[in-house]
This record gives sequence, C-alpha cells and structure tokens, in this order.
Amino acid sequence: MSVSMSASSLNTSSLLRHTALLSSLMLMTSVSSAVAPVQANFSMGMDIQGQRLNLYESCAEGSVTCNNMLLVAPDLERLLQTTPEPSKSPYAIKYYSAQTKHSLCKDGVTPCRFQGYTFEGEDFDGFIDTSNHEISIRSKWTVDTYSATYKENETYLPLASQAALIDQIYNTSDKALNESYRVMRNEVRRLYGEDMTADLKKEQTQWIKQRSKNCGADTDHLPRTQVEKVCFIQQNTLREQTFFLWID
Repeated sequence: MSVSMSASSLNTSSLLRHTALLSSLMLMTSVSSAVAPVQANFSMGMDIQGQRLNLYESCAEGSVTCNNMLLVAPDLERLLQTTPEPSKSPYAIKYYSAQTKHSLCKDGVTPCRFQGYTFEGEDFDGFIDTSNHEISIRSKWTVDTYSATYKENETYLPLASQAALIDQIYNTSDKALNESYRVMRNEVRRLYGEDMTADLKKEQTQWIKQRSKNCGADTDHLPRTQVEKVCFIQQNTLREQTFFLWID
C-alpha cells in the first residue's frame, strides 16, 4: 500500500516541528543565554542528601568570569518550606540562571578572588560556596533561608536529557541494591538467625518508604521521573554502604 501526503500537509508538519524547536530554544535562551544542559557543557555535579544538582557553563576557555551558566536541579524552592512534605506529584526539573562570583580588586572593577557561583530562581537567590562546599538559598520575599553541604561529583548524571542513560544507570543501581540486600540477608540469617533477619527486612522496608519521601515516588515506591530516578540512584549507593554494619 502506498501512502501519499499533500504539499500542504508536509508544510504543516514541517512548520509544527520548526515551531517546537524554536519554542525549545526560546525557553533555554530566556533562562541562561541558551546554555544547553549536555555533557559538553558540564562543569560540576553536586550531591545533596540524595538529590543531584548539575552546573553547566558556556564560556570561552580561560575566562576569568563566566555569566553564561545554568544550574539544573530539582525544584529548589520547596527547600524553603518550613515543614517540607512528601511530594504528591513528580518532582520537576528547574533551570536557574547562574554566574561566577568574585571579590573585586582595589580598583573596584577588576575581579580578583573567586568566591563561588550565584544563581537565581523566581522567588529566591542562591549561592554555591566552593570553599566549604555549601549551597544556600534565600527567599526574596521572606526571611526564610536554607543551606546544606554538598559533595562534589565529577560523574556526569544528566537530569534533563539522555533519558535512556538515566534508565540504564537506574536499572543497574536497582539490581545491584537488590542483590546486595539478598546477600546481606542470607549472611545475617547464617550468622544471627531468623529474628535478626526479620529485623533487617523490617529496616529495609522502612528505608524504602523513607526513600520515597526523600525522592518522590508512586504508590508502589517506584520513581516517576528522571530526577526521582537520579535520587534513587544516589540513595541506593548510600544504602549499600550501610549494609556491612549489620555484620558488625
């Protein structure tokens, strides 16, 4: 069977694709001069309590300052909530315009000592202090503030692109955690008996529920979005590191 398409339909289809592409570029331009969140522009990864933040830049090599930067992260405004509650909807990825921050030299114009990075949300200002590995945000309208220590991570873990890569890493992480739990459970049963094995199972169940609260998840405790999968990856790694404590 042959299928033909009119010139009008072709033009309409082409126009829709062009419009979608233009809209995407306009969105990125409005955030931070079209810094694309891809590995080629990756500058630094930050892990905070299982959440990943990625900093990207698109400035000439050797530049002292850089105003063309982008912070990609889970919605940071929720961190300013006085009593954070578990997310009932998938955590969204947000784009924040960012730039380097320097102290000024004696002339009051020339940038001198590098201090870190500033970034801005709709309702808050933020700062990444690289000297003590701390990220802080401050509400523009209230006295609410939030700060946390981050762990710098050079491993690229995309948040807003390359869904297949995230799926691959998540699936590997999930299988590794399940296998580690199975091995640990058998070892605890061999060394300490069924009562201790039941305690391990109970703790693992509570940990799974807490992971869902920390990362966001569906009713079956499964991640719904890329950002939640990334959080699961981070939490799974930390969990595997604690399993050996059961042997001690």
